[in-house]
Amino acid sequence: MQQISTLTNDQLWQAVDAQRRRLIDLLASLRDDEWAHQTLCADWNVKQVAAHLAWQVGMVTGRGMPAMIPLLVRHRGDMFAAIGDAAIRYAAARTTSQILAELRALVGLHRHLLKGTDHEVLIDTLVHYQDIALPLGRPLDLDPAAAAEAADRAWSQPKGFTLPVTRRLAEFRWRATDIDWDRGDGPLIEGPMGAILLALMGREVAFELLHGAAPSLAAAKRVL
Repeated sequence: MQQISTLTNDQLWQAVDAQRRRLIDLLASLRDDEWAHQTLCADWNVKQVAAHLAWQVGMVTGRGMPAMIPLLVRHRGDMFAAIGDAAIRYAAARTTSQILAELRALVGLHRHLLKGTDHEVLIDTLVHYQDIALPLGRPLDLDPAAAAEAADRAWSQPKGFTLPVTRRLAEFRWRATDIDWDRGDGPLIEGPMGAILLALMGREVAFELLHGAAPSLAAAKRVL
């Protein structure tokens, strides 16, 4: 049975803020060299992923939009490329202390980016925390209900907003072992809800926590 997650809007933002606080605590504990550590985002280190999240303060309040327009022009309207460029530039222009201060300002700021929804904020916050934490050897289990809510949004996003890897992985059936969540048709892959979310967002490391029919799992990993 494929039941839809039912977090209220207040519960969604509570989950976002809780994860933001965890991220701030983690970043505040890092040594200088750990800020330069590679993350699960192939082109970004820890400081750049943190800068990407901090950058949202300016974007949701409108202050950062003027700087974004030239990047969109430079990348011919490719939003993903422009956002990647913005994160690198934002990180280079700020100290880690400044980035931490901006992340603290995000807690309690319940607004989403233009053309996005509250659910995109949830996805970004849950997944990017793990992008930083897992390579540093400091994983934190994701709340299954929040991860399920985020995964449902990733699963159902319009084509223009869905990652290509998510569309390809929709050919499989995904079942959580720690919450009532079952989506898709095809060869079964199952495991913790947090790992499923990371897999659907293209994080190959998540497959170490998932299991299913070996040929199917191998096929799923090849599309990442």
